[in-house]
Amino acid sequence: MNLKNLHKTTSCIASAALVLLLAGCSSTGPTQYQPLALNQQEQDAITDKPVYAQPLYRKLFQEGKRNEVLNRMEIGTAAFYRGDIDLARENFDAALEVIETVYADNENATKARSLWHEEGRKDFKGEPYERAMAYYYRGLIYLIDAQYDNARASFVSGLMQDAFAEEEQNRSDFAVMLLLAGWSAQKMGSPVLAEEAYAELLTLRPDFPIPSADDNVLIIAETGYSPRKLADGMGHYELVFRPGKNFTEKHVSVNAGGQELSLQPVESVYWQATSRGGRPVDKIIEGKASFANTTGDLGRDLAQLGVTARVFSPALGGSSGQVGNTLALIGVASMALSANVKPRADIRYWSRLPDAVHSATMRSNPSNVSAWQAQYFDLDGNPVTLKSGAFRHYQDAQGNHLIWHSSRAR
Repeated sequence: MNLKNLHKTTSCIASAALVLLLAGCSSTGPTQYQPLALNQQEQDAITDKPVYAQPLYRKLFQEGKRNEVLNRMEIGTAAFYRGDIDLARENFDAALEVIETVYADNENATKARSLWHEEGRKDFKGEPYERAMAYYYRGLIYLIDAQYDNARASFVSGLMQDAFAEEEQNRSDFAVMLLLAGWSAQKMGSPVLAEEAYAELLTLRPDFPIPSADDNVLIIAETGYSPRKLADGMGHYELVFRPGKNFTEKHVSVNAGGQELSLQPVESVYWQATSRGGRPVDKIIEGKASFANTTGDLGRDLAQLGVTARVFSPALGGSSGQVGNTLALIGVASMALSANVKPRADIRYWSRLPDAVHSATMRSNPSNVSAWQAQYFDLDGNPVTLKSGAFRHYQDAQGNHLIWHSSRAR
């Protein structure tokens, strides 16, 4: 091929590359979704809900299937924090039904994951820590209902979600799930299962005080705000996690009827967001990123070839400079197209989660639990004064108590 034909050919390639580049540029940025119109049945359903839940249900119906799991999680926690257990139960059941379709440990779920990865990635299913925390709240509701076997099954399912990340199986390190699975087994009269869970808990939290066999009071305190998801990297296609903001409480003690009880930190939700099987995760890259990286490498090679051609153009005659410019143009266009085809990271996240969970157990017959006070402290042990929060006490039919605190209103 002579230089004239080569120039013509590369010009055509450059034009095609520019068309692809412009097409890619026109589709950059996150996809915008229009709110769905509400039908009369949905409007009536919103009206029937408590006032605090009405905006959340409106969001649920307007955003549809794409955000159903996320919105169910948000409604479930909002209801749980207000002691509206029936509404919390309903929404966590609905969220977990969808999650279990895709993320159960069976053949049908494996097939569903394959289809979902190909066809439905935009539907929110949550990161492993979010799915695990959905089982955490559902398990607490089972404890409130004195359904100890179901509670244990829920916490064990949370452990599985923590271990499961895409198609890889990792060792679960979700300590609070082990504590609660052991507690549930203890209450259902299965000391062997309880001992197994507590033994594994001690491998993660060697200093955590294991519940005594006759303890009947479980105290849970949640502090801080949810981890945040952010988009990072060229094209914002890398998902990274950052701690929640605007809180300083890190430790909790409870004045339990004159007895000062220090609660032990048992779980960092932020750590769970940023780890897989105990190993830190720097970023998460999914979807088209691997393909786009290959395209990007090709673009850099072509761009470098173009620079080389321009450097040597005096020795080859002036036409090689035009060839070099064209090759460089193709290379730059390819790299830009590479950036544009990378999917932006999905930064939707469960905003009502806490930063950490603290716990203690004891033997007591609390008669005036409403007088119990929780005190929060920062990392240096200084008291933290909070204007809002939540406190709930539940006693089940078997005489067991769940005392639950949150440092923040949700």
